[in-house]
Amino acid sequence: MLFVQKITIRYYKDARTPQCAARRRSVRFCPLPENCTPEGEVLLHDVFMGQDEKRLWTNFGTVQCYGAEAFYGGGFNNTPFSGRLAVTKEQDVYRIGCCGKRNLGFFTTRMLLHPGEYGRVIYNERGAFDYTGIWFYDLTTWNFVSAAPEDCREKLFYQKIPDHLYQDLQWLRYSG
Repeated sequence: MLFVQKITIRYYKDARTPQCAARRRSVRFCPLPENCTPEGEVLLHDVFMGQDEKRLWTNFGTVQCYGAEAFYGGGFNNTPFSGRLAVTKEQDVYRIGCCGKRNLGFFTTRMLLHPGEYGRVIYNERGAFDYTGIWFYDLTTWNFVSAAPEDCREKLFYQKIPDHLYQDLQWLRYSG
């Protein structure tokens, strides 16, 4: 089974100071909710956080389970993963690919996750709200753990150093 955690930290121009950036970079994983029960092929824990110049806050996230429909099958990416990620399963190995622009369909394999391994993908995005024109920035962290369903626990993602790491932080990509 693939356990996935997506952490999105949204911030605005006032939170682009070095101190705020250090706080954002320190968030690499969150605890799973106590009552989550893994079913199917993929358990996705989606956490959204906001940041201003004074604080970092969270909504504690949602947990959803998916079957084989969660895996990328080619073409337009309408899986529960970001349009920038494509996850496929080949026997017991998960292939995680990334692309530079959302839903272009040109995914480059960044890691192969074998049973018992932990992977992390980190990237930046930016965008503007259509109705106000205000710019926002997102720092997104994806944690992937290939484990048996009975290994599900609150601190599943609390491994400080992943087996595989891909960081695409040099450029701020447009989210649209």
